[in-house]
Amino acid sequence: MQATIKQVAQRAGVSIATVSYVLNGVGVVTDETRQRVLAAVAELNYQPRYAARSMRGRSYTLGVTLPSHPGRLAEPALAEVLSGLADAAALRGYFLLLATADVSQDETELCLSLAHTRRVDGLVLLDVLVDDPRAQALAAAGIPHVCAGPPPAGADSPSVVIDVRAAAIDAVQHLLSLGHRRIGLIQPPSELAVSEPIVEGYRQALTNAGLPFDPTLVVESGRTEEDGYQAMTELLSAVRPPTAVLAGSDELAFGAMHALNDARLIVGRDVALVGFDDLPLAAHVNPPLTTVRQPRRAQGEQLAMLLDDAILKRNAALRTVTLRAHLIVRRSSGLAPHRA
Repeated sequence: MQATIKQVAQRAGVSIATVSYVLNGVGVVTDETRQRVLAAVAELNYQPRYAARSMRGRSYTLGVTLPSHPGRLAEPALAEVLSGLADAAALRGYFLLLATADVSQDETELCLSLAHTRRVDGLVLLDVLVDDPRAQALAAAGIPHVCAGPPPAGADSPSVVIDVRAAAIDAVQHLLSLGHRRIGLIQPPSELAVSEPIVEGYRQALTNAGLPFDPTLVVESGRTEEDGYQAMTELLSAVRPPTAVLAGSDELAFGAMHALNDARLIVGRDVALVGFDDLPLAAHVNPPLTTVRQPRRAQGEQLAMLLDDAILKRNAALRTVTLRAHLIVRRSSGLAPHRA
């Protein structure tokens, strides 16, 4: 027998109204209460009747929510994803709605509110976290959504994944082929779902080459150039600094370049550097940055396709699309000092 909202409320120890608030993104509910309700929903496999309600009046709009980080919309990598997403959505008859959570509302509440008020038919989740409450809540509420990255724990979400693990292997193998044996890694924030696959690829490439993993050569960083600067400075302070570094994004690599310049080191000669993204600026810095080109626009196009399928309940077996990234070799990755 299918669970009822009353049973969910009893299991969570809250009122039926509170369950409705959590699932529909309205009202004021504490984080602890929200997590208790979502846990009860998962335990009882409760299925809200969202799909039946929404088909009575579709908005023909796909939603994208963003955190309230200043300048986020100006980031080139995000612009590529949104360009592909908007064009592919338009071909399928959808508008695109961008919404930013304010300081008093988190993204999970915003996602549920947009769906509950029928402003959107489904949602695209960017910057997917390892344990992402947005995906968990949307999955529990039966709301169509798709993740731009590895599906998070606790949510069987459709996703479009760029194979950054394989790309990291390629990048490290490239540095190994140039004679480097002490290769550092500037890791993106570990809460991001794409972070661990990059670390896995880095470690696998070292293993393939018969080299040990040295944790002192891995520095977890943030997302900005300043974070990359600080991480590179930390790597340079090691007793035996790396002769090459893989940065988990071009932004981090740009910051690492500044740190190397300030340390009177020449990028590409004294220390090789590889980034991730192939932002437009990567080809124009000095020296031009070797980097992993991620198919961001194609990712956006596939996100629209998968979300359209989820809304219309087509191709249920297709849950994950994996895209290949490619290493673009430029002058920032030179021979190891003893090989030059």
